[in-house]
Amino acid sequence: MKMGMVTGIAIPTPNPPHAHPYEAVWEPKWREGMAKEIEALEDNNTCNVEELPLGKKLINCKWVFKVKYKFDGSIERCKARLVIRGDEQIEGFDYTESFAPIAKMTSVRTFLAVVAAKGWELHQMDVNNAFLHGDPNEEVYMTMSPGFPTSNLKKVCRLCKLLYGLKQTPCQWFAKLSLKLLEYGFNRSYAGCSLFTYKKHTKFMVLLIYMDDIVLTGNDPKLCTDFKENLDKCFHIKDLGTLKYFLGIEVTRNS
Repeated sequence: MKMGMVTGIAIPTPNPPHAHPYEAVWEPKWREGMAKEIEALEDNNTCNVEELPLGKKLINCKWVFKVKYKFDGSIERCKARLVIRGDEQIEGFDYTESFAPIAKMTSVRTFLAVVAAKGWELHQMDVNNAFLHGDPNEEVYMTMSPGFPTSNLKKVCRLCKLLYGLKQTPCQWFAKLSLKLLEYGFNRSYAGCSLFTYKKHTKFMVLLIYMDDIVLTGNDPKLCTDFKENLDKCFHIKDLGTLKYFLGIEVTRNS
């Protein structure tokens, strides 16, 4: 049984507006975004639909709607994301570790200064549904997604993968990404946990992580391309091309 629907991906026409908590489901662009999110969750085998075991806690979920903009300010897409209510979690019962390192601004500025001095190419990547790649260490049960029909009201979702909103999600995602980088041959920098370096003979790469945003540079363009292809096989990345905008810093290159 699928996690959010009975027949297909399309979201059915909901009840009258005053009876539904999500006005956004009446807008085609948001309904399309919700359908894509559910499809991505199912393709990733994010959860199994089953009955809640006795003694287990059930956590609610909700939809979060956000307009994504391009670096020039134009609208890129309308994104709907299913988020679990992490504020209902209890430390020590629902989760233990929640810390995930992110790139420090000092590291970002130093990174860009080195790239400018060396004249290297800058590659920017975004991991599609990054947090969904993490594996839960605890049993987590979630209510069915709002706005989608279900034939059995007793059914709930048991998470097989982590979901946005969980306290432990960023930590588990960073651990999984770090493991893949170390397996590839990268080394974690002592200057910052989110900075990784790769060196093989005269070839060199540097990678900087901020949650699901990754910036890559190196002295060998083919090596960087090969690495991006390898990373895409693991996490389905979105190659954004040359770096233009990162953490409030606009990057423009010239001779």
